[in-house]
Amino acid sequence: MAPISIRLDRVSKRFDHTVKGEVYAVRDVDLSVAEGELLTLLGPSGCGKSTTLRMIAGFEEPDGGTISIDGRDVTHVLPNKRGIGFVFQNYALFPHLSIFENVAYGLRVQGKAEGEIVRAVAEVLELVGLAKYERQQPHQLSGGEQQRVALARAVVFQPKVLLFDEPLSNLDAKLRVEMREQIRSLQKRIGITTVYVTHDQEEAMAISDRIAVMERGQIVQDGTARDLYYTPATEFVARFIGRTNLLAGRVVAGGDVEFEGVRVPLGAKLAAGSAVKLVVRPEMIDMAPGRAGEAGVGKILQRTFLGEKTDYEILLGGTRLQACRSDAFRTGTFDVGDEVKVSVDPANIHLLA
Repeated sequence: MAPISIRLDRVSKRFDHTVKGEVYAVRDVDLSVAEGELLTLLGPSGCGKSTTLRMIAGFEEPDGGTISIDGRDVTHVLPNKRGIGFVFQNYALFPHLSIFENVAYGLRVQGKAEGEIVRAVAEVLELVGLAKYERQQPHQLSGGEQQRVALARAVVFQPKVLLFDEPLSNLDAKLRVEMREQIRSLQKRIGITTVYVTHDQEEAMAISDRIAVMERGQIVQDGTARDLYYTPATEFVARFIGRTNLLAGRVVAGGDVEFEGVRVPLGAKLAAGSAVKLVVRPEMIDMAPGRAGEAGVGKILQRTFLGEKTDYEILLGGTRLQACRSDAFRTGTFDVGDEVKVSVDPANIHLLA
């Protein structure tokens, strides 16, 4: 097992709210990040992910628990003594300084020699694709270029740990995709341990080695993007990671599960009559022409063409299903009002008791 670069043991943070009183932003969080790993803290606004990141950075001090970096307890150590690089949401560039001086700032604070500063800044600007931008001012750069300057400034002094707090939220959709690819590529090239915060599940899935999903100040599941997508541990994770159908079912004889007239052999080890929830992703629903009144037949309520796929909304009994097909150019599409027979391969169903 790789040595642990970051470890949080039962870390908590409370705040005093004028109306709610004492509120836990983070409660008893245990988390380990291996050396060279990119771990993303993912969750909705107010779930505690940014507070957790700020405690790792030293900008917030926990009320309980310990934080270690490379085996050293840094719980009460000042931020500038932790060996971290931090990339902020708003870039936090100095508007009156050139790109060179923005990137060199941390090295000057550390008292590095001028020759060393010049070499280090040139190397890191080359690394982020901004060679020859030294004399430019921040206002002369695009949003993506400013974000790369912020990244260069964070890594120029070779920190042990790199922290990102919603770094792409101010960029447009296309630029976000480009920047997340650049961040991922750079992180792997320099092999730096990284913790990344976002509320965007697609961004998290694209960039991460591992994702820790947070809800109400706690980590409710952590694992690879594939783990979270195919085997969510809770309804919250199932709904938050990707699009999903969360279907109410009931266990029948032989461990089969039935929902809206569709019977699926799942081998559920629960008593007959037990209520369960089925997690079924839209792309896992198969559709075929059907006849009204037959078991498992529903009606197309909506069709949305999205280029590489076509999305459908199907009314099956009292349940609205999301389905999608990526092979419509070969097999054709269904129309609104069509009756379709719905089926799902049991291997593609995840059972929540």
